[in-house]
Amino acid sequence: MKELLHRIQFHDDQQAFKAFYQQQMFPLYRFALAFLKQHQPAEEAVNDVFVKLWQRRHTLHEIDNIRVYLYVAVKHTALNQLRAANPFEEADLDNVQVPLVRFCAGAEQRLLTHELQNAIAAAVRLLPPKCRMIFKLVKEDGLSYKEVAGILNISPKTVDAQLMIALRKLSASLQPFLHHTTV
Repeated sequence: MKELLHRIQFHDDQQAFKAFYQQQMFPLYRFALAFLKQHQPAEEAVNDVFVKLWQRRHTLHEIDNIRVYLYVAVKHTALNQLRAANPFEEADLDNVQVPLVRFCAGAEQRLLTHELQNAIAAAVRLLPPKCRMIFKLVKEDGLSYKEVAGILNISPKTVDAQLMIALRKLSASLQPFLHHTTV
């Protein structure tokens, strides 16, 4: 990522920018969907952020953590879109529809059976909304506790507590399934 950002900032490298966009787009798109609930506005929010990022590419060195910057920018862009279109309506990740094929992109996920994936997805859907969002940002998007805390304006201890709640609930939800498959 550092090399791509360097090429973007100092060489105006459009191919590097395209590669960076492709690396970062999906988790940001899914994050925007959590707020906007519609695919096209979510895509527009992400694209707006990347357009602005390209416009200020020569100041990328001023950004301490580009991933956190992008998540916060997408959150603010999505919330601004909601404010402009309607009174604020809180989104729920339960209603986010993302093509399954995108969730199966990782090698680890490809090894899971379809049945286990469904059980995990169902267990995650049962988590409380904030707990579910934190779980997905940390476990699926790979953000640190500190990054998630910065994005959601909460303390890292709250992130830790919400993750513990999520893991306890997921473990309880998946126990019957795991016991059944190991017998």
